[in-house]
Amino acid sequence: MRSYRNFETPESNVRITDVITHNLSYQVKQPYRNCCSEWICERPATLIEVRADNGLVGWGEGGGAPSDEEIETHVIGKDPFDLEVIYDNLSRGGQKAAMACGVEIALWDLMGKSLDKPVHELLGGSRRDSVLAYASGFFELQGVDHLQSVADEARRCRDEGFRAVKMRIGFGPEQDEQIVATVRQVMGDEVGLAGDVNLGYDVPTAIEVGHRLEAYDLLWYEEPIAADNLDGYCEIREALKMRIAGAEGLSGVSSFREIIQRRAVDIIQPDISRAGGFTEGGRICELAAANQVLVIPHMFGTAVRLAATLHWLATIPEDTAELNPLPCYLELDVTENGLRTDLSPTTFELEDGLMTIPDRPGLGVEIDEEVLRRYSLNR
Repeated sequence: MRSYRNFETPESNVRITDVITHNLSYQVKQPYRNCCSEWICERPATLIEVRADNGLVGWGEGGGAPSDEEIETHVIGKDPFDLEVIYDNLSRGGQKAAMACGVEIALWDLMGKSLDKPVHELLGGSRRDSVLAYASGFFELQGVDHLQSVADEARRCRDEGFRAVKMRIGFGPEQDEQIVATVRQVMGDEVGLAGDVNLGYDVPTAIEVGHRLEAYDLLWYEEPIAADNLDGYCEIREALKMRIAGAEGLSGVSSFREIIQRRAVDIIQPDISRAGGFTEGGRICELAAANQVLVIPHMFGTAVRLAATLHWLATIPEDTAELNPLPCYLELDVTENGLRTDLSPTTFELEDGLMTIPDRPGLGVEIDEEVLRRYSLNR
């Protein structure tokens, strides 16, 4: 990874003056659930705002926030270009990566704005100008016939130009096959399909369902069992003729070590706002590449997380190990979430199934302060 230190900084004595945590919640109009959750009625998020004495502001999203004492000790008064030192101290060497990554992402945003460069350029340059997006949705909607809503959502995704979608399954062997068959019938054979069980099965059931779904040529079969059952993942991977994916909930490179080194999955799915931001994400990608495991990041959050994921995807190398490699997919959450669609005036448009990598300074996303206050819990 090329160091951002190679760029000349316009101001050599920039210092961080303030870190503000914004706890947000968007109340959904149509409750929904996966196979393992209660009805989801809100979309929460934690945004981190980092201010510097040059007047610039950086934004990040994390899986929580550091304490006031940790911010005061490791962040306030520091040079934002000392990012890795700040992050490693704040995350305690990756042990608290989810808590620290909101600050980490915000610092990259702040550095990019200071240098008038997009984050992906600071990370070493973009390998692509756009990424293929897959629609991530197909939850069970409260009070609606499930198969009918799945068919309706498949039509919307088809009409919007998506070339791949991910369905929530895990509702039992017969219903899972009905869901996948319905989407395949609506969208046709040319559209890629993935299935996400959300950790819902035991090993025998996961294998039974997987065998049923092999006929539908899935891109991957995601999180079929509990995340910590690596022996079970190895058994499922051995039993099925399809790619197995997982690890979206892990945090810090050390938590990814065994699942990658054992090749318990074909695809790991670190989330930039859980795994540890760009710093930890780079370390995870290096470990995965050394063990020939594909990285396709998870993304299910606000406009800030979406922008950060796009910059990260711009830098991830193509898979060259497989005969028919997968592209570097963007997971595009298509469920109702005003924190993704309303929080920023920056638009992320889909064109022919592709989403353009932002080329504005920093993350390239600004925050609408009025919308921020509307969804804020910091009252």
